[in-house]
Amino acid sequence: MTALLLQTIVLLAAMVILVRAEPALNRMGRSTPILIRASFHLLALGAAAQIVTILAGEVPSWPTAIVVVGAASLLVCERRLRVLCRGPQRVAR
Repeated sequence: MTALLLQTIVLLAAMVILVRAEPALNRMGRSTPILIRASFHLLALGAAAQIVTILAGEVPSWPTAIVVVGAASLLVCERRLRVLCRGPQRVAR
């Protein structure tokens, strides 16, 4: 039961990574820093490899599941600074 749960969690998270990373890669232009571009390529490649290994019957470890779910969560969450933290409040005069 634990193996099936781990496989399901990691499979879903890896699919989220692929779905979110592919459009991001398509929107990148020439001015995108190489580190950002390489990071998204590696995330997409790692997620695809994880999906293939799970479909082949491998059971991922708990640390792998935690990292994959964390990466998927980062790609899903709103990354705009104005949403994550409030700026200084303006004082009415």
